[in-house]
Amino acid sequence: MRIALVSDWYYPKVGGVASHMHHLAIHLKRRGHDVAIVTNDLETGKEKELEERGIELRKIPGTMSPILGINLTYSLKSNRELGEYLKDFDVIHSHHAFTPLSLKAAKAGRNLGKATLLTTHSISLSHESSLWKALGLTFPLFSHYLGFPHRIIAVSKAAKAFIEHFTDSPVEIIPNGVDDEVFRPISEGEKEKVKEELSIEGRVVLYVSRMSPRKGAHVLLNAFQRIAREFDDVVLVMVGSGEMLPLLKAQAKFLGISERVRFMGYVPNELLPKLYASADVFVLPSITAEAFGIVVLEAMASGVPVVATTVGGIPEVVERSGSGLLVPPGDELALGQAVSRILADEDFARELGEAGRRAVEAEYSWKVVAGKIEKAYEEVLLPLG
Repeated sequence: MRIALVSDWYYPKVGGVASHMHHLAIHLKRRGHDVAIVTNDLETGKEKELEERGIELRKIPGTMSPILGINLTYSLKSNRELGEYLKDFDVIHSHHAFTPLSLKAAKAGRNLGKATLLTTHSISLSHESSLWKALGLTFPLFSHYLGFPHRIIAVSKAAKAFIEHFTDSPVEIIPNGVDDEVFRPISEGEKEKVKEELSIEGRVVLYVSRMSPRKGAHVLLNAFQRIAREFDDVVLVMVGSGEMLPLLKAQAKFLGISERVRFMGYVPNELLPKLYASADVFVLPSITAEAFGIVVLEAMASGVPVVATTVGGIPEVVERSGSGLLVPPGDELALGQAVSRILADEDFARELGEAGRRAVEAEYSWKVVAGKIEKAYEEVLLPLG
């Protein structure tokens, strides 16, 4: 098959959509398909890697919004013009349901007679509320474009519930994937070596995500103040950048825990898997709008127990896998108690970590997920002849 993966939100925009597209392209290429990533005319940082892997990078010219990160030109142009970039593909697969390139590509693909799919990666607050059904009716532009895909793929039940407010197109749930060969458990000796390299002493509570309000890093810091009093050998390692980083550093100082908290900022891709595998507990304290949480999968693949909140699609993964504990969003007391429970019981922690790894190998490995997406392509192509 000739497959185009289309989105405004490929790199250099860092996030779940870009990561999903990149790894899907790699695994579809491994499965013998000709794959292209179609995105905006920006320096992605992935040009060399894609060329080496034989994956085409097709850039669409246009004026970019510096705030929204979307192609303003193609939010105004006809889908026929975009169709000129897509006419030589068998499958048009858009990613993210509410950006111009994705929506225009869905309409162009359908009008070209191509197998047309769209993966929705997002939800909103109260995504299951009937309020969104009413709001969906007031956004005819979205409903218009979301009627074109032959099939919509949602990364979670939560994402499915949200997108169904805007479309009657059939929606199938296929979760996000993780590279379980890159993210994997390591030996105790390897863990100690990584900690030595990073000058980290003691057991590690790990956070990996943006430093933004909705991710709940400030809640984790409050919870960690209690954890630090209970365990004198535990350090909190926080990976990621964002607008809240200066405030979080000030918060740690105010709470008197700055010596027990390591803000690492951006961590290179080659180091991140080692950091996950060296952790004793992984925490994602999101407050709102988390459709899935790829970082949870990365922790599970690394054999690390998870503490996360009952937000969006996260419970589907954690409960189903038995890989961790769930707490209400914003509840710093419950969050701290859950982390402490895992730190205090090595056998329990090991059981959770092993359950997470088994679930990844069975359901969330990119080898499994790419196969399910490939099957969806085949099912859409079949009646098209």
